[in-house]
Amino acid sequence: MNTDNPQIAISQRVAKNTAALSLTQVARTGFNVIISLVVARHLGVVGLGKYAVLAAYLQIFQVLTTVGVPRLIIREMARQQDDGPSWFRRTLVSQMLGAIGSGVVLVMVANLLNHPADTRQALGIITLSLLPYAFSSAAESAFHAKERMGFIAIAQIGARMVQTVASVLALLAGHGIIALAWTIVVGQCLIAIIEIGVTKRMDIWSDFRVEWRQTAFLFRESFHFFLISLSVVVFTRLDVLILSQMVGEEAVGLYNAAYLIVRVVNFLSVSYSSAAYPALSRLFAKAQADFETFLSKSLLFGTILTLLIAILLAVAAEPIIGLLYAGEEYALAVLLLRVEVPFIIIFMWNALLANGLMASNLESRSVIVSGVKLAAGLVYYLALTSRFQTTGTAAAQLQCWQALPERFRTFFFTRQVYALDVTSLVAKPLAIGAIMVVALWVARRVPWPGLVAGGVILYVSLLVAFRMFSREDLGLFWQMVWPV
Repeated sequence: MNTDNPQIAISQRVAKNTAALSLTQVARTGFNVIISLVVARHLGVVGLGKYAVLAAYLQIFQVLTTVGVPRLIIREMARQQDDGPSWFRRTLVSQMLGAIGSGVVLVMVANLLNHPADTRQALGIITLSLLPYAFSSAAESAFHAKERMGFIAIAQIGARMVQTVASVLALLAGHGIIALAWTIVVGQCLIAIIEIGVTKRMDIWSDFRVEWRQTAFLFRESFHFFLISLSVVVFTRLDVLILSQMVGEEAVGLYNAAYLIVRVVNFLSVSYSSAAYPALSRLFAKAQADFETFLSKSLLFGTILTLLIAILLAVAAEPIIGLLYAGEEYALAVLLLRVEVPFIIIFMWNALLANGLMASNLESRSVIVSGVKLAAGLVYYLALTSRFQTTGTAAAQLQCWQALPERFRTFFFTRQVYALDVTSLVAKPLAIGAIMVVALWVARRVPWPGLVAGGVILYVSLLVAFRMFSREDLGLFWQMVWPV
């Protein structure tokens, strides 16, 4: 094995960190799925809707807590490895201030919007989780920058397991959304304790002191990252917030039953793009050709994999929903899942290109894209939800991601970073996917296990026939995953 090849060395390191983050995402998503399924069966569709609303607000205010600092810190610490403790101090102080400010706003929002009393009380309780989240976010930024992401897996998996056990026991004991809110607080405190302990062992947390001038500088420099993160998280939870206000928490429960499956699949894109970000940042500054090769190969492999998953999920939507939720009240979720599966492919492209722009010091372009996407989201979600209710919300999600905003992102990337070979990266995989969809439709009377197995065999055969991979690609892929 040629370990002198920089592409192989980078790919192997990214693959190991992707494995660590994927394990974290699998555990986090798996634990969340367990909680959601127990909620769905013990509290019904309305209870699942309440839990989705709680998660939506929590994600938004966690982003407010971080004030956009993590992305900036990861990039700068990856480039300036010797100055880690100083960057960590600034990060921690900035995010503690962010936690205090966002906590006050969350309490105000919880009491102003049209939510039932128990939902408002639960939102007030999860405010207590924001300060420990600030500590853990600062620690995880340092782990990302130093490409030691295995520590994140250790902390997250251990704490989430405790939270899941506590949540399930609370639900089995007959408690509701209030008890779930307290388990969220406990879980976040455990994560913070573990990760801060690791930073001390790594000498990242040493000689701690408050540096107000440097913290103010960090706030200014991270402003674009903050706008990106805030607009993205508000956009990604806009569906739940608008649906809960316009239709109700029962509709949110149905929507979330389908979207939960999509979110489980998206963990791979999240993990890979996060693991690749430090490497992309370093390659852009030091080896432009390697940067272009690495990102293009990532987009190609990602498109091929997510396209296959999306098609198979559409084929097996009915048995999947039936197995997970076992109730006629969730019948609509089958249609919602089939509407939402293309989002898996779009999400992967968005994650990689967004990190590519930030690694290229073009985060201001992502601000524009995120702003356009948020504005488009308000229009699409309000219009389609009011007309078609829950199904309209699912359709609006796809329109928001694949229409004007993502064309802006691709335009900026192609004009200012490097020209993407769209034919190789998109056209050929979509042609293969179209052939596979037609074949599956013709054979639709075959039982779904045989349909899925036959679809996978056909897909791989088409990849070979269309010569999607060169021998070099296969060698790089093998050397990337084998050491993991």
